[in-house]
Amino acid sequence: MKRFDKVAPSIWDLSPEVVPRHLVTALKPGSFSDSFCKKLIDNMDELRQRVEKFMQLEELEEFKTKLIEDVEIRKIGRETPQAMRPP
Repeated sequence: MKRFDKVAPSIWDLSPEVVPRHLVTALKPGSFSDSFCKKLIDNMDELRQRVEKFMQLEELEEFKTKLIEDVEIRKIGRETPQAMRPP
C-alpha cells in the first residue's frame, strides 16, 4: 500500500473506481489475494480496511506461533535430564 500510495499520484487520469480492481491483480498469490475473488472491493477505503484486517490476522498468527514454540521449548527443557541441561 505504501508503494502504491507513492506511485498513484504520478499516474495521469487515474480513476478511483478502477484502482482497486487493478491493484488486486498485482498481489502475490495467497489468502489475501484470494479474498478478493470471494468479495470484490468497490473503493480504496474498503481496500485499506481489508489490508488492515489481514495485517492484524497475520500478527495474531505470528503471536500464536511464537507462543506455541515457547511452550514446546519449555516442554523439551522439562523432559531433558538434569545432567544434560545447560548451566
